[in-house]
Parts: sequence; structure tokens; C-alpha cells
Amino acid sequence: YVQPGRVVDLGCAAGGLLERAARDPRLGESDLYGVDVSRHLVAEAEHRKAQGVFENPNVLFAQRNLLSGAVFAPASVDTTLTVALTHEISSYGAGTDDLRLLADRIFEHTVPGGVWVCSDVLGPADGDRLVRLTFEGAGAGLEDTSAARDETTAEGDTSPDLTVDLPGRDADEVRAYLASLSPAGRLRQFARDFPALSGGACDVTWLSPTVAELTLRAAAEFLYTRDYTDSYLSECHERFCDLTFDDWTALLTGAGFEVDPVSHPWRNDWLVENRLSVGVTLTDAETGSQVDWPDTHVLLVARRPLHAAG
Repeated sequence: YVQPGRVVDLGCAAGGLLERAARDPRLGESDLYGVDVSRHLVAEAEHRKAQGVFENPNVLFAQRNLLSGAVFAPASVDTTLTVALTHEISSYGAGTDDLRLLADRIFEHTVPGGVWVCSDVLGPADGDRLVRLTFEGAGAGLEDTSAARDETTAEGDTSPDLTVDLPGRDADEVRAYLASLSPAGRLRQFARDFPALSGGACDVTWLSPTVAELTLRAAAEFLYTRDYTDSYLSECHERFCDLTFDDWTALLTGAGFEVDPVSHPWRNDWLVENRLSVGVTLTDAETGSQVDWPDTHVLLVARRPLHAAG
């Protein structure tokens, strides 16, 4: 879906995507721009360029923040790429307000007929639906005997593990602590850390030491994050489920884009099989029926119309 011309990768990091684009003969005459807010990553990208990593000589990098002001002239960019970026903008900034600002800025710098291609994680379509997350297998809800335990549960709380204050602890200590938790205990810890660090919601009602009731959105946030023990606190800062596909469609059309019919939500079945469904089952809180695993990602191709509306 990339259109040749001026191609911009926002959130380019060290230039991995542009390295692939620079090998594409269709883009041989294009100018490839990498933009990132991190000075360190842009410096690494420039270093890689000096080493001859990019086959296309017309690769340029800049440390800029598109939310702080326009980076490119109006109607000067043929393709903008954002890959695994928008959820970070939403998480670390002003939520969906920042995504609307991003969409407005990208629309402004896109040529008529040009495209914004966005690939990222996605919230479930019925995120407010109450579900039950049941932890299965040996040790699913056994109480933890970790020496790190320093608080007690409220009277009558049936959650299987206590929680501790993790922010400020070093990565090795956090990793060891998470490894000591039962699977259900990790949800209890997440229900403490995720709202505090990300501002997102994760309200959990424990029906037994191994059965938790919560929204489908909260369950998805937990399951996306629970295995990141090496970067757990960092991941708890990020919300993966702020927008559904319908939310994205409304946001893009509100900025003036036309959403190409190729745009679609999709489910990463490898992720479901190897990460999300491991050791848990997901059922509807009201009917008890099995809940299909929701879509996990989205591909969006948004086009600026050739002619202004009206």
C-alpha cells in the first residue's frame, strides 16, 4: 500500500523498516524519511546509514515530535507509515486526543491521493463485556510464599495472592518477584500496577482463587502484558486496547481521510495459541459460554481524497 515519492516512517527507531523499503525496487527513486522522538535511536539510525546498511542513498533521519508541530510542509508526503506506534502515543500522551492530533497532522502533510498506513494492536470490539478468566493447571491459584510479600489482603478478599509495591524496584527484583507468583496472582499484581502506571482500568472481582470476573478489555490488557517479565513495569505504562476498529474508522474520517476497504481488524492466531490462551479459559460472565478470542491487531490504509470535500 506504500505509494512512491516521499515516504515517511514515523517512530522509525533505528530504521529497520526503512532498511527493507530501501531494498524495494519500486521505491528506488523515492526519498525515505525516518522520524523519531528519541535522539539515541536517531543517532543509531544515522550510524547504520554511515555503515552502508541502506541500499537507497536517499534515506534521511530526523529527531522530531510531530505532535509538537508540523515536520513536513503541507501536502508534501506521499506515504506515512506508523507501525506499533499509535498505542504508545495514546499511552504516554493525552490518550485518544493525541491520536486525533496525530491524524490531523498526518492529513495536513499528506498529498491529495496519498496514504497513511497504520499497523498496531487493537482493542476488542465489545470491550465492556463482562467475562470470566479461569486459571487452569497446577499452581494456577496457589498462594505465594515469596519473601517479597509485604502487604495483606482485605478481609473477605478471595484473590489468591497478595501484592507488593513494584515501581522503583530494579528489573532483576521485579522479574524474580513475578516468577514467584501463581498465574492468578500475576493478575492481582497487574490489577494494581496497570491502573497506577497507565491510567487504564482493571477492576477485578475474584469469584474463587482461580476465577476472576472483569471486562474483556481488561482481560486483554492483562493477557497482552503478563509474559513481559523483563520489562513488566514499562509494559504496564502502555494501554493496548484504547481503540476498536470502529473507533479508528471514526477518528480517521473525522480527520478527513477516507478509509480504504482493505483496512481490517485481524487476529494473530499464533499469539492466541502460544500466549493469550495458555493456562486460561475465557467465558461469558452471564451465560458461561466460551468467548471467542477477539481481534488483536489492525491494518489501516487511510487515503487523503484527491479533491476537498464539498
